[in-house]
Amino acid sequence: MEEPVWWPSGIAQQSMKEAREAGELRTSLGRVQMWDISEVHSVAWWQTPPGNGTHWGQWPKGVASVELVGEDAYGLMLRIDDAYLARISPLLVGEDTSRLARYEPWSEALKDQSIVLPIGGWTAGGHDRVLLYPLFESSPPPTDLEGMNALAASIGRLHGSMVPFETPNTERLWNDRLKAMEDELKPRTLWRAPHTQATVGLPHLHLDLNHLANSEGGPHWVAMPRSLADALVCQPERLPSLASLMRFERQFARRQPLDESHRKALLESWSNAAPKTWSKGKALSTALGGAWVWRYNAVLEQLLHARTYGDADLEQDSLDWLGEVSRLQARLGTLRMWKSGFWVGLTGVIVAYVGNDWGTFTSMQSWLLAAGGIAFAGVTNRMYWAKDPLPY
Repeated sequence: MEEPVWWPSGIAQQSMKEAREAGELRTSLGRVQMWDISEVHSVAWWQTPPGNGTHWGQWPKGVASVELVGEDAYGLMLRIDDAYLARISPLLVGEDTSRLARYEPWSEALKDQSIVLPIGGWTAGGHDRVLLYPLFESSPPPTDLEGMNALAASIGRLHGSMVPFETPNTERLWNDRLKAMEDELKPRTLWRAPHTQATVGLPHLHLDLNHLANSEGGPHWVAMPRSLADALVCQPERLPSLASLMRFERQFARRQPLDESHRKALLESWSNAAPKTWSKGKALSTALGGAWVWRYNAVLEQLLHARTYGDADLEQDSLDWLGEVSRLQARLGTLRMWKSGFWVGLTGVIVAYVGNDWGTFTSMQSWLLAAGGIAFAGVTNRMYWAKDPLPY
């Protein structure tokens, strides 16, 4: 029997039958709970919903037809009569998506944004098993740069609406996330970055370029579950808007090669729609993380997805990109040399002060040493920022 699209064939260590009987799947990345979805295609299952867990929001009544719309890495999509689309998650990855809809302050903040939230569902054991969306027509991803830029702007607006719920910079956790993926993937790259205070964490909003809804005002995002690979490897920390933007950029780049001008246009479209603090000043500095470290994060995510589902083409594309990024990391290494010049200059100022205080130097010697230290620190600091790689 052919395995369904959502089955993680690249990491599964037991058969689907064994996993269903055990109630969990053992993988090379860890264990994940699983439930038996064999009955969800039947009208009877919907007419008599499971008694455990929580049924929230709307639930179909008097169901007459259940039609399989499609399968993907997230699970199944069913059409329930002419009223709902039901997202079925066989492998349990948390309740991020239903929380967006159930927590009123968040759903209110998002209600006028270009996103389709679930309006009901079934959650059990802290995991979304069924998510119900109002019936919508799927929209293919844009094929032109104008459409791409419009979606980038919508990401900025979506996350901008969540500003009241932002949390401070958690760079240690973000770097731990990179390390967790690097440890599993062994990509021969390593990247850790500081982040400015303008880089903030936001409530989980999982967006996927392959899951868009048609709308009069243009494509809308569909709130998706967390990916299986992410749930197995990474902690559920909040990420900044840049993480979603770079994930979107890398997905689009799989369809159409992007050069520097394309990446610049995308970043500008996002920054024009997002809160200004997220992109002004040093917020996008590559030396301080900026867009590039989240681009790196997105490619690690792609590589993790590729190995989870046995996608050889995506794996090779990701490895090729990671091979190229070592050049950028070499530039950042050179950049640190200029940064050290600032501290050398500062040390000269301190030595001049102490030498004058102890009588080691004359006043003129101390003044010249201090002036030289200040000048050296100023020049090297200026060179440091001048050589900071552009964020695109």
